[in-house]
Amino acid sequence: MLALITGASGFLGREVVAALTAAEPQLHLVALLRARDATELAARLAKLVEPLPERARSRVTAVRGDVAEPHLGMSASELTGLAARVDRALHVAATTSFDHPLEEARRINVGGTRGVLEFCRAVRARGGSGRLDYVGTAYVAGDRTDVAREDELETGQGFRNTYERSKLEAERLVRDAGRELPVVIMRPSIIVGDSRTGQTTSYKTIYWPMKVLVRFYGLWRPVVPRLVRLPVSPGCHLDVVPVDWVAGAIAKLFASEQAKGGCFHLAAGPRAPTIEHLVNVCCDHFGVARLRYLDPAGPIRFVGRAMRPILRAVAPRLERNGELMLAYTRQNPRFDVSQATAAGLIAPDVDEYFRRLVAFAFAEDFGRDNTR
Repeated sequence: MLALITGASGFLGREVVAALTAAEPQLHLVALLRARDATELAARLAKLVEPLPERARSRVTAVRGDVAEPHLGMSASELTGLAARVDRALHVAATTSFDHPLEEARRINVGGTRGVLEFCRAVRARGGSGRLDYVGTAYVAGDRTDVAREDELETGQGFRNTYERSKLEAERLVRDAGRELPVVIMRPSIIVGDSRTGQTTSYKTIYWPMKVLVRFYGLWRPVVPRLVRLPVSPGCHLDVVPVDWVAGAIAKLFASEQAKGGCFHLAAGPRAPTIEHLVNVCCDHFGVARLRYLDPAGPIRFVGRAMRPILRAVAPRLERNGELMLAYTRQNPRFDVSQATAAGLIAPDVDEYFRRLVAFAFAEDFGRDNTR
């Protein structure tokens, strides 16, 4: 079998390539990679396959393209030629930035999905499967505060950023295409590092606030933890899942005929930890006093508003990241995982691996300049 994969060089995509080639010995992958020319394409492919066992490397090839461009960045003849060889597609590529202008987020997330669907239709038209395994996000639930079911998409929710909104619009395209193509929708929650090693190459999502906590509260220990309260809701749930588990779940669903037509939350679901629980793990790991909290909806919000212009002037990125991240520290949706559980996909408990994430991120200085 030959399958096209987008986003193969990204944080999750690399893990998916490894999981798929390990689980499916007969599977060959064609990775759609951005490159200026054939030389750069070869270099990027070599970097992608380098961690794989030698016997698996030859089963991964690459084509030059870009999901954000019309026809996946290929000419009509190139797209037709690829569709004549490939049987199905796995769409992992997306921008996960919260601060893109809406049109830019749509160009990548919605436009990319539209291009992959166009490709799958071409595969189907010439007699191939045309199946699409689509990696979305559980946060299409937006600002909901109830339990979001796997069979739900639009329930009147609002959105906290352009990422959530553009990913909902992309998933809507996939669901509509399910009337003519076999599709599988996979919705990971917040993806963190490897559960076995703590390793990560992406210091987004919870890593940014974790870095702030360690730098601010750890620098003046033990005085600051006693004096300065954390302006977040301690009981707010953060649904986190390790990247290796997500990749393995994607590989399992990719191989399942029964998964067709389904939508699966790759999430901790009812076992999602609270912010307080994760902060306590960090504090215990670094040997500092456990923190106390301030209600972010209380009087502290007026102080934050007053400080915002000053912070924007002296540290604009900190101000922007803070605003975007704080939206996830007040109240979040919970995720139903019924279909995922029925498929045998149960996320590991956060206590089994979170300390390894903290230790690795601290040793790597939280990606150094990546999140400053």
